[in-house]
Amino acid sequence: MPVLNLKRLLFVALTLAAAVWPAPAQSPRGAKLFPARVGDFAAARAAVPFDPAYQGFDRAAYEVEGYELRNYAGPGGNFRVGAFETSSAAAAYSLLTHFQRSPASLYSRREDWPSRAAAGADAQSIALPGRLLFVKGPVLFDVEDLGGRAGGDEALRAFGKLFADAVEVEASDLPVLVLHLPEWEKKLNEDFGFAVTLPALQEAAGNRPALDVIDFEGGAEAATAAYGNSRLVVVEFSTPQHAFDADAAVNARIAELRAAGQPTPTVYRREGNYAVFVFDAPDAAAAEQLASGVKYEKDVRWLGRNPRAYDIMARRYTSTMGGVIMTTLITTGVAILLCLGVGGLIGGLVFLRRRARTDEQEVYTDAGGMLRLNLEDLNTPPPAQLLGQSKE
Repeated sequence: MPVLNLKRLLFVALTLAAAVWPAPAQSPRGAKLFPARVGDFAAARAAVPFDPAYQGFDRAAYEVEGYELRNYAGPGGNFRVGAFETSSAAAAYSLLTHFQRSPASLYSRREDWPSRAAAGADAQSIALPGRLLFVKGPVLFDVEDLGGRAGGDEALRAFGKLFADAVEVEASDLPVLVLHLPEWEKKLNEDFGFAVTLPALQEAAGNRPALDVIDFEGGAEAATAAYGNSRLVVVEFSTPQHAFDADAAVNARIAELRAAGQPTPTVYRREGNYAVFVFDAPDAAAAEQLASGVKYEKDVRWLGRNPRAYDIMARRYTSTMGGVIMTTLITTGVAILLCLGVGGLIGGLVFLRRRARTDEQEVYTDAGGMLRLNLEDLNTPPPAQLLGQSKE
């Protein structure tokens, strides 16, 4: 009897524990980030939240809001997919550049750590031994081949493409700031970094005291790349006011560093909403040449109705009507000249033809080759009116 009561108590305790014990939480976007099936691959279990702190990076620096894992199995092998959810597509791309610079943080065993040269990168993805990372919207996906390297990178890339097509997340374009770096396509595979926070920028560009005053509030973004021994840093601010305030703060900071005898940028300039820094350049001329390769292309957009819409329409109407009038005058002038030219040509041909026909005819004249009128027959009176011949 005591044994039976003990079993009942144990059963009740386990039932209550199962009722109150929290199940592994899944983010509201989990269903979109991890589809149940990907081609011939099926998900082994629900997505599991995980703490990415073991990977040795500051999640606040890259605005990571969550991290989940899910396994997939199929005829082509076994794969594990991790999803880093960030605050924006720019933050996800910033995290991608971090793993591109530090691929060893993705590997738990030191013998699996790839060398820096092993990282192949394109616009928004990097391929490492047994790993494939790509950005889609505000999410960075990490696809790992659990079967080792036996399946080869081809199977990993094939699954990665299937997974990217199946994820219900809107794709994003490469940040525009990256496209404005000199030789940006080449720099993606080199010492390159993108940041949306100051700690991420300091990690990518190194400890640069002049950058300490950069404020990323308001959506600022930064890109950095190495050009030989020089380091280029470009910070884009969302509004001209932010750029103006940052320019004043940077100039004050540079003056302070010079007074203290500390390192300063070789060249600093404000270009539109860009703040352009060149560090460690061999001389000022090389730094100026590198900085001049950054082109700011402004894009002004009104959040509401454009207050200058009427002026723009008036200028457009005036320009259009002026063009119509000029086109009409030019067309009329060309038509008149064409008519005069064709008429003169036809008239000249007719005149020359008639002159040639006249020259071909032989005309008798007793006036020395000139024409004269023969009026004798016209002035002769009728015979009845003539006087008879004198008989004398």
